[in-house]
Amino acid sequence: MDLILASKKADKTIAEVEGLGGYYTWSSTQFPVLSQKKVAAGLLVLQPRGFAQPHYADSSKIGYVCEGECIVGLISPEDSKEEIIKIQKGDALPVTMGAVSWWYNGGNSEVTIIFLGESSDEYTPGEYCYFFLTGAAGILNGFHNEFIAQIFHMTETESEKFIKDQSSSNILIKINERTKMPDPSNKHELVFNFDSAKPNVEVKNGGVFTTLTGKNLPLLGDLGQSANRVVLEGGALFGPIFTADSSVQLSYVTKGSGCVEIVGLLGKKVLGPIVKEGELFFVPKFFPFAVRAEAGGMEFFSVITSSKQVYGQLSGGKKSIWEAASPSVLEASLNASPAVIQSFKSKIAKGAVIAPPSTI
Repeated sequence: MDLILASKKADKTIAEVEGLGGYYTWSSTQFPVLSQKKVAAGLLVLQPRGFAQPHYADSSKIGYVCEGECIVGLISPEDSKEEIIKIQKGDALPVTMGAVSWWYNGGNSEVTIIFLGESSDEYTPGEYCYFFLTGAAGILNGFHNEFIAQIFHMTETESEKFIKDQSSSNILIKINERTKMPDPSNKHELVFNFDSAKPNVEVKNGGVFTTLTGKNLPLLGDLGQSANRVVLEGGALFGPIFTADSSVQLSYVTKGSGCVEIVGLLGKKVLGPIVKEGELFFVPKFFPFAVRAEAGGMEFFSVITSSKQVYGQLSGGKKSIWEAASPSVLEASLNASPAVIQSFKSKIAKGAVIAPPSTI
């Protein structure tokens, strides 16, 4: 199986405006596994007063705020009600396919949001396809002037000006200081904050592992996706684990760097490089993987194509497969003495999916 599982930083610029930010993606030509496995990633960067125009996409995804804070408008086609949501660093926000959204940075510092999830294979497999309501790339520009005039009850002169005003507007624009943007709700049931959530696993001097599933946000059950975040101290190791429910995992390094090892069929290593901040790595279904942070530590955010997150744990702890296996089975399969297996199982029982730096 020939899979390219790691990528450098985003290589494709969808939109970029000086002083406002940009939207960037990973192309299927550089990272072909995205189209092969129908997953995608996008990175939105907004400077203060930067505004990403209203749009919808052909796929559902989960947005994670790496830095900063912004206001998001969401309109579901099902009820046509606009939800105004404030999101900040550490927040995850699901965005369903077909839902119209806009994104505004009303703060004083840059905001960075990574979007990960499944992609459609209808138009550009491995990439999200966006449909903008407004601006030069907006859908209104594609309809005849008479259509616009009739549907919006305008004169043709009014509709001509209406469309002309759109033609010079970019995907990203700057909001005038005098413009009063809508106020967001303080709390929202669609947002999950990883910074304040109780970790599923927390190891002293090692790090934390926090999951987001349909139990935390019911909408994820409809999306068929989930997410998690791993924060590792320098030298700490996460895993090895594998997805046991045929789902795949797409991960983005939000901070630091580390060595990612993925093992494929017949015990063959298929990935083993240093992955750095701003880069993606992909884990196929059933392939075990482990991550060890470099000296400065490492954080990565992942989206899994299942709402449940069923992992097989090959590391230490009570959920470890090694811990569950019978001693006699381990003796035979590992070709080890009873004394060695007893010592092995006692050490496994004390561990967890995260291991702190070795003191040996």
